[in-house]
Amino acid sequence: MTDTSTNDEQVYDDLRALTDQYMQAVRTRLAEIESPLIRERGARLVTDALLTGAKQAKLIRSAAVGELKQGRTLKQVAELTGLSVPRVDQLLKAK
Repeated sequence: MTDTSTNDEQVYDDLRALTDQYMQAVRTRLAEIESPLIRERGARLVTDALLTGAKQAKLIRSAAVGELKQGRTLKQVAELTGLSVPRVDQLLKAK
């Protein structure tokens, strides 16, 4: 169903592990903050950074789907990525 190599899967696994480690470290550090005010500010900082990062990652994802679309139909891209055709279309429109 996909045309990913073992190396591609390793990259995905590495990114997942790094993300999990980072998030666990952030949650642990936030939980260590005694002051509720500073803990709230810290949580807000993390939330804002994650939202900004998510927006940037979404643009990267849309661009990647755009690359996959070159020479392929929406259905082919959907089958390749495991996404629905409407979701592929949304990503191509950066939604």
